[in-house]
Amino acid sequence: MSWMDFRIGIEDVGGAVLQELWNRVGLQIVDLAKETRDVVLEKDNFREFSTSISELDTLLQALNVNQIETSMGSEFTKAALEKLNSQLRKAHKMIKDYKSGSHLRFILHSHSVLSQMQYLAKDIAAIVSSFELINLDMAVNLKSMNTRIIEHLSSMEFRMSASTQTIASEIKNSISRSSRNRKSAVQLLEKIAEAVGANADASLVKNELALLKQEKHEMEVQKKLAEALELSQLINLLYSTEMVSRPLNEDTSTYHNQYPIGSFICPLCDEMMVDPVAIICGHSFERKAIQEYFKRGNYDCPTCRQDLQSQELTPNVNLRSSIQEWKKRDMDWKFQAAVAGINSDDPFRENKAFDDMQDLVEISEYAVKAAEEGLIPKFVESLKDTRLNSVAAEKCLYCLAKYCEDHKLQIVDAGAVRRIVKRMYNGETEANSVSILLELSKTETLIERIGNTKDCIPVLVSLLSNPNPDTSSKAKAVLQNLSSNTHFAVKMAEAGYFQSFVARFNQAAGQQETQALMAEALEKMQLKENSINDLKDKQFVHNLVHLLSSNSPAWKSACIKCVKKLVPYPKMVKRFLSDPETIPLLLNLISFRSDPLLKQEAAEILALLIEACQPPQFQMYQGLQELQSQHNVGLLLQFVAKFDCQFKVKFLHLLLELGNKSKTAQNIIRSNTDAVDNLFSCLGSDHPSVRKWAMKLIHCVSEDHPDGVPVPPSPGKETAINTLASILACSPNFEERSLAAGIISQLPKDDIAIDEVLRKSETLKAIHEVICNSEEEFGVIGASTNQDKSLLENALAALLRFTEPTKPQLWRQVGQLELFPSLIRLLSTGSSLAKQRTAIALAHLSRSTSLSFAETSIRLKQENSMPLLSMKKLFPNMSWCCADNEILCPLHGVACSQRLTFCLVKADAVKPLLRTLSDTNSGVAEAALMALETLLEDHSTLSHSNASAAIVESEGVVAILQVLEKGSLSAKTKALDLLQKILNHSQISDALFQRCEGILIQLLHEDALRKKVALVLKNMNILPEQSSYF
Repeated sequence: MSWMDFRIGIEDVGGAVLQELWNRVGLQIVDLAKETRDVVLEKDNFREFSTSISELDTLLQALNVNQIETSMGSEFTKAALEKLNSQLRKAHKMIKDYKSGSHLRFILHSHSVLSQMQYLAKDIAAIVSSFELINLDMAVNLKSMNTRIIEHLSSMEFRMSASTQTIASEIKNSISRSSRNRKSAVQLLEKIAEAVGANADASLVKNELALLKQEKHEMEVQKKLAEALELSQLINLLYSTEMVSRPLNEDTSTYHNQYPIGSFICPLCDEMMVDPVAIICGHSFERKAIQEYFKRGNYDCPTCRQDLQSQELTPNVNLRSSIQEWKKRDMDWKFQAAVAGINSDDPFRENKAFDDMQDLVEISEYAVKAAEEGLIPKFVESLKDTRLNSVAAEKCLYCLAKYCEDHKLQIVDAGAVRRIVKRMYNGETEANSVSILLELSKTETLIERIGNTKDCIPVLVSLLSNPNPDTSSKAKAVLQNLSSNTHFAVKMAEAGYFQSFVARFNQAAGQQETQALMAEALEKMQLKENSINDLKDKQFVHNLVHLLSSNSPAWKSACIKCVKKLVPYPKMVKRFLSDPETIPLLLNLISFRSDPLLKQEAAEILALLIEACQPPQFQMYQGLQELQSQHNVGLLLQFVAKFDCQFKVKFLHLLLELGNKSKTAQNIIRSNTDAVDNLFSCLGSDHPSVRKWAMKLIHCVSEDHPDGVPVPPSPGKETAINTLASILACSPNFEERSLAAGIISQLPKDDIAIDEVLRKSETLKAIHEVICNSEEEFGVIGASTNQDKSLLENALAALLRFTEPTKPQLWRQVGQLELFPSLIRLLSTGSSLAKQRTAIALAHLSRSTSLSFAETSIRLKQENSMPLLSMKKLFPNMSWCCADNEILCPLHGVACSQRLTFCLVKADAVKPLLRTLSDTNSGVAEAALMALETLLEDHSTLSHSNASAAIVESEGVVAILQVLEKGSLSAKTKALDLLQKILNHSQISDALFQRCEGILIQLLHEDALRKKVALVLKNMNILPEQSSYF
């Protein structure tokens, strides 16, 4: 078909618009392909681009716009064609400007131009791909052509050739010199002429001068002084060839008198100015230099010698801006040149590039760029090449490691640690060698790879005695970071450094197996007097003595051997004797060989004693304090792991009571990974009491802890969570189900693996069943009201994980179960805690929907606001807040689906939430207010006015005022925030306004609320802005 064949139906105005766009795109493609064919410089890059554009012309000529419209929708097609036309026009203009502009300036900035062309090529490919032409009914060769065009444009790389790079570098060096000779200028012009296919004669120079002067004038008009300066330098470069004479009537001093390159240099200090200031005669100097000049008693201008009536200094903002622009452009150029030099095979160029790069990467922007250019492997590789500047390479690696975590991983992957250690082993320790290792060791995930590097730890220990204090202190810091790994702490001690060994041994208190292994290793080491100075640490000795009370013969043996190793040293003897060890009678019965029944009895009595003591009393008894020590808690955990079910129950009960009263005990249990694994293994026990007490203990050590449940590592973690889900879903015991729900609610929040296991499990369905059944009486005989209540409250706590706005895969499952109506009813029937958790869940769901819809709306708005039908076609898997043939939501303006998304107004949740505000129990009103406030959060589809009106019409202001009168401080704070937003967007009755005013004035007497209240009153035009309350 012809591009001008519009094929317009008389009645199809929309089709006419599309056809017109289709025609314009076609013409633009033809012009672009034609414009690109005869590009001279970097022609290989542009020839490949021209070929793909020509193929695109052929492809589109074989198609009909109606085919795309039918497949993708008219609005999408229109928006995509407009964007395609825009990008084609940009590419056409860029190429045309390049061809019609100065060759010198293009060569100088070819890297930037080529980068922009590469971006446009990828963007054009993305737009063509969005048409999904492959799905249309067309010939196989056209489909192949479509795929080829997209692949070629997407992968196209516009790279500067080595010859262009060399010429650009010479131009840059030439214009940066203050003096030039004719010979070098002519030689450079000959290279430029050869590159652009022209003759190096006066005609070329005249043409380039005309273009440069025109561009310079445009830059001066636009106040782009740095660009104008560069163009002036290029003009002077051409005049220095002496192929043409500078016209007599041309004012050569205007621009250079204003901002010549020399004017960036202070006449007093002969350095480039950082803070230029002008004096009264108009000349500029560096601030500090001219101030010192005046302090010496001078009253004239250093340049023109004019007597000055005033020594006033005026910041020269324009000059400073020009200097900064020039510096930035100069650094960009140096960076590009350094990248090319490092990638070259010339050691001289590489070393020069390393010298420049080590200064550039001190600026974070260039450190990031260096990594993006793939230079990290080059830096590492240079460390083994004696011809290259390894000092500069290490400086670059240090800067990259300092600025970004991702860079650290790349540095380690490139083998930098081994290279650096080998250099240090050979005595080639540079200032940045240890600095790099220090930065890398700050990342926990890299510690193991660093410590396992051959000779790394012994070399670092040897550097502790380095005469350079900076080197020795950094080596010590690296060792300290590595010492979080027990194996590395042992290796440090074997190399003669015991401080980290002692610290790690103390950190492992309660992990008796780890301590025993370290004690066994210590027994085999050679000790010196300075080693004993570290080992005499009081806590180390105390922990070692505690290891003697272990129930493991092997651990006792390791401890005894270690103590025997240390006893010959007098300093150690003193430490051993000063450490008291007293254990109450009950602990003796548990610790030593005795009848198993006596052990159970002792455990039971201890549990009862702890249970009967209040926390203050618990701390008064030495015997009970002894019970919460590292050793004794570990010992009790061992009993849980080793003995039969009845024995387990007794000691689980004891540990539970201990945990209920002692945070120390909780932390000890949490930190004992073996014990945590065993506790979770108990969940699979066939003995109901073992399951119940194990879950009680896990819940105890998890509740209110910032890290939540101390889950075992994978795969035990997944097994444990599935077991909990199974108990919640299938157990006939209400208490077991409640405990399982409580533990699930305390699982670590940011663990993606846990989210995935929960998503695939029956957990949410079980929660759904609990919530739905809470509206009726359970049919199980003997189920108490308190059990029902606890199960429901814990199930709601577990539900909160599924409603988190940051977890779309989970909260969408909630919508699929149609749980919303039951949740809303709980606002009226549930306990205070159930209401609070329900309100929080509704807030999460409301915010999740709002964020999801807002993000999509913003994205689509940026793509020319496609209508709903087109959005659905573009994003078929997305959960839309809108569905066809449903009642319009008064807030969103479109129908809200109650299956996958949630709207407080459409779900009739506003009034129940407002009624919940009357609950004075802590946290309930705050949660309800948080949910209501989600209606007023900013996003593209929500009308604040309609949201405020919905709350006002539901007597929400009255409910909020009741909170302000009777609520807690935190509830009043949230209520004030919500009230202010409502008043900003809605009108209320005069009577309600007066009541609101009276309550707010009363609240002015509460110090914590005064400023917030005053702000609301100001917005109500009751308090002036100058009020003292502000």
